[in-house]
Formats: sequence, structure tokens, C-alpha cells
Amino acid sequence: MVVDNRPDLRGVNACERLTEADIPCSYVYINSATYVMKDQITKVLLSADALLANGYVLGPVGTAMLALIAHKYNKPVIVCCETYKFSERVQTDSILFNELADPNDMLKTKTGAASPLSDDADHHNVNLVNLVYDATPPSLVSIVITEIAELPCSSAPVILRRDTERRC
Repeated sequence: MVVDNRPDLRGVNACERLTEADIPCSYVYINSATYVMKDQITKVLLSADALLANGYVLGPVGTAMLALIAHKYNKPVIVCCETYKFSERVQTDSILFNELADPNDMLKTKTGAASPLSDDADHHNVNLVNLVYDATPPSLVSIVITEIAELPCSSAPVILRRDTERRC
């Protein structure tokens, strides 16, 4: 099951690659995640843009919500993250030190139809915020799979220290 969200719709590419490799998959939007998580999912596999020193996982927006839903239904959350993405940075929320994507991307539709929010005249009080990343707490992650081994989120400082010692 590939769960996707707007505006990037990265899951479409993942689904296409899986089907090209003859791996059957289903595709749903993130707003259906609670429904499918109940009976159709056995584990959740997430990508990570970074594993922070305090164990938080920085991933595409929506990852924290998926991890929280999986936690509620007692499904293991597995994060895939190469060790070069481990960061000495510390973050506990998705608001501070986040990147903002173009808010106009939220107005685009796949069919080219106009979004109801496209007309600024009617929605002059609407401020579109298009966050890029989510910070997922380590308490929601079962394991992190790296090229070295399967690790808990709390191992990030150990790997960072090991890599620093190797460079010296």
C-alpha cells in the first residue's frame, strides 16, 4: 500500500516503480490512512531525509501522521535511512527550521482544474503554508534500517561519533 499526499504526490512514482518490478501495490491518499491501517497494513515503511541526534526522524510532510496512526493500531514503523543522512542537529517539531515550498503548488490539480483557493479576491485572508518536512518522534519508530544494521533511533549519536572518529 503506497500512501501519498499533495502537493508533491511522490507516491505515484513509488507505485509505478513497484508495479514495474512486478510487486503488486495499492495506492491511497493520506486522508484514507486510518481506514486502511486498521485491517490492510501489517507494517509501515518510511523514508527519511535525516535522522537527528535526538532520535527524531525528519521526513516528507505526512510521515509523522502516518507513524502516529500506525502507533495507534500497534503496527511497527520501520524507517529507512542511510548513515550519511544522520545529523548532529536537534529538532522536536516541524515548525522551527523547516523549509517552505511554493504555496502555489497547493493550488495545482492534476487535471489542471482551478482550485477553489485560486481566486485571491475571495480568499484574501487565507495564508497558504506548504511545509516540506515532518519531525517524527523516536517513540513512534520501531527500528531504523541502515546500510550498517537495524538500529534504534537512539543510536544516532553513536553513529555520528563513530563517523567523526573515522575522519580524524
